[in-house]
Amino acid sequence: MNMLFLLKVEIKQMPQMPVKDFLGYVIKEWEYFSRFQRRGKILAGGKLAGRRGAAAIIDAESNEEMEEIVAKLPLFPFFTDIEITPLVPMEKALLDTKRIHSLMQ
Repeated sequence: MNMLFLLKVEIKQMPQMPVKDFLGYVIKEWEYFSRFQRRGKILAGGKLAGRRGAAAIIDAESNEEMEEIVAKLPLFPFFTDIEITPLVPMEKALLDTKRIHSLMQ
């Protein structure tokens, strides 16, 4: 069974390189995201409005696969913040809550 993760990455300080070179990395990053979305690994995501960052919901087979996906991001060396949060699918959250609720009656 696959696992869902919320990935949030951000670059708070621009790397010491020409802006054009940095934008080349950004293009590669979005192309990487697009490939993973076509393969069904990224379910949703996008740029963090007004910031140098992005967020995505990723469907991975394991923690190891998730870490591998993140480590291969073209901008990985430049991220100042990386958050990876495991998600409980909505259906399971609903079932768990109903079960707890029924135990309280």
